[in-house]
Amino acid sequence: MATHTDNDPELKIESTRAFAGQLWQNDPVSDFVLVHEVQPPRRIDLARERMLMCRLYLGLIRSISDDYGTAFAAHSDSATFRTIGIYVFLRTVMCSPVRASTIAQALKLPRVTVLRRLQEMVKHGYVERVGNAYRVTEKVNIPDLKEKLARRIHMIIETARELSELDKHKN
Repeated sequence: MATHTDNDPELKIESTRAFAGQLWQNDPVSDFVLVHEVQPPRRIDLARERMLMCRLYLGLIRSISDDYGTAFAAHSDSATFRTIGIYVFLRTVMCSPVRASTIAQALKLPRVTVLRRLQEMVKHGYVERVGNAYRVTEKVNIPDLKEKLARRIHMIIETARELSELDKHKN
């Protein structure tokens, strides 16, 4: 059985993680900022880069949930529900209503699941059917959108900056 001393690097890593965890609990947004003192496990390739990408992804999901989530997720707290909604939104802004079979194929989901989620969205007024296709309604318009988009852009730019810094240190 291994014993840990005060000079044990693994113990220092664990105590740093515990400290970072305390910080993250006190400030729920700070977990989306790279904590330079935390050393990710060596067994995970490109762990810091992947951590940044995960935090960006989660940060974007969180901000989208903040925008649409309260009313939208009240009907279904499913990631599938949100993903389908985002895909229909994308196709709507591209002026291309989308069929359920296309959504299922693009998102690699069962068609029956897509149809069920689309029916929920139609029922709650977020999506409307146009022939055999679907598009979002005006209900997706939200207040303070410009400020919310600015926060997302900042999140993306900050993540790109930190990824670039990590890349510089490796070369």
